[in-house]
Amino acid sequence: MSRCLEPLEVRVVASIRDVPGTHWDDTVARGHPFKSSAFLSCLEDAFPERCFAYVLMLRGGRLVGLALVTEERFDLGLRLSAAAERVASRVRRLLPGFLTVRLAMVGTMETAQRHWWVDTRLLSEEEFADALLVACEEACPRADLLVVRDFMEGDDADARMEARFLSRGFRPARNLPLAVVELEGRDFDAHLRRLRRKPRASVSKQLAAARRLGLKLERVHDFRPLLPECYPLYLQVHHHATELKRPPIPRSFFEHVSERLPGESSLLTLRTSDGQLVGFVLSGTSGRVHNPFVLGMDYARSRELPIYYSLLGGELAYAAERGCMQVDLGVTCYFIKQTLGATLEGMRMVARLRSRWLRPFLSPLLPVLLSEKQPERRRTFRHTETGAPQRTGASGSFTGTPASRSTRRALVVSTTP
Repeated sequence: MSRCLEPLEVRVVASIRDVPGTHWDDTVARGHPFKSSAFLSCLEDAFPERCFAYVLMLRGGRLVGLALVTEERFDLGLRLSAAAERVASRVRRLLPGFLTVRLAMVGTMETAQRHWWVDTRLLSEEEFADALLVACEEACPRADLLVVRDFMEGDDADARMEARFLSRGFRPARNLPLAVVELEGRDFDAHLRRLRRKPRASVSKQLAAARRLGLKLERVHDFRPLLPECYPLYLQVHHHATELKRPPIPRSFFEHVSERLPGESSLLTLRTSDGQLVGFVLSGTSGRVHNPFVLGMDYARSRELPIYYSLLGGELAYAAERGCMQVDLGVTCYFIKQTLGATLEGMRMVARLRSRWLRPFLSPLLPVLLSEKQPERRRTFRHTETGAPQRTGASGSFTGTPASRSTRRALVVSTTP
């Protein structure tokens, strides 16, 4: 770094509306429909109890660094067994804060991959890491635990940034991986032809069953009138979630998305031949990325009807029709997603306790307490090509999905189908 660089100025603002111009969309969201400034405004208004802090770093009046920090009370009981959760709920009648911590996080519960940007020509990674930690202390002075996520495995820049925090007393942990389908200009049929014989036959069987049973898919862009019918199905999925447990997304979030992202959001509904709604997906679409974000499903019908395959197949077909290069399927339910041709991107995070006197005792336990059990990675393509996804700043949300093989609870990942 040049010695003649001007001093670094750090500002913290409380809303994405206070981030000037299009800096967030240009540098962090980078074309992801559900990581945009409009999307973040929906999160802010849907979760008023959560603290949002946007860290702006300026040098000579020019923006050279940007990051998002959130803080909320995190329920550690969500990582326990059902019986332990019930005991914790009874204790909370007397001690409301029992088994909860104030969690500050560089990122949000609903998005994934990088939540920061730095112009390394004018700001070193060392200086950025130091400034970000100072800003976190200022924005979240009462936080018990600070988590920085997500560092993508195999990304050199992310590895360097992760090392900066590890050298500052943070401990590493593994997040759940992100499932991504690389369409790269293929139509849906061409994508399916890439699959190995067994997964291709499985997908074809499920989609043929959907046609035989008369299931009907419909893409709805003005979907707010459907929310009274859809939201209870989302709550069913949320109730059955195993890999990712967290409080449900409020209905107001769906309403905000409908109002503020009319050109980027849509609802894919699945109905029986007599018109009964049995499933839906809320999705975001840009010119490059399609992101199925939240799933709703009628679990009473899920054993007899191929609901999940129908919805996910419909999302992949729509993304191909729109010319999207990538489909971000978020986290959880990896077996079905890999059957449909998704590859898994590993994600890492780092954590540090705020209390200096507790760090020597509890810090060594953080990798065990926070790390998620990694799913089996399957080879689903016919050739040596793996379809490894490109680093695109994907948000990652399609979570809380059915038939999870793992009973581990995720701490900080994305949202729900």
